[in-house]
Amino acid sequence: MSDRVPCINPRCRRTFKREHESQETICGKCFRMLPEAVRKEHRGYWREIRKWDRRIARTADELKIVRMRAIRERASYYLGTHWDAFIKGPLLAPDKPAGLETFLEEIGL
Repeated sequence: MSDRVPCINPRCRRTFKREHESQETICGKCFRMLPEAVRKEHRGYWREIRKWDRRIARTADELKIVRMRAIRERASYYLGTHWDAFIKGPLLAPDKPAGLETFLEEIGL
């Protein structure tokens, strides 16, 4: 296994230091190419996860910690589905080749 992780955009050649086994990452340049609404939503999920991490660290009540971890895991799940559907999916989708079929599809035939 390599000690470097490539950006998820196959057309980008940037790499990053591997921090854990199943790491996927996107470089800042490719992230800024995404629509603003997608970026804001992604940052919102990360903000929510960090908020619950801070609250869990401050709490001593075990029952509250269990509840907060459940909320944090739900936010983490939403982050994962958002990553797959709106960030990773469009970047990995192949571009249509410029050819006769594409031209005929554009004009509606």
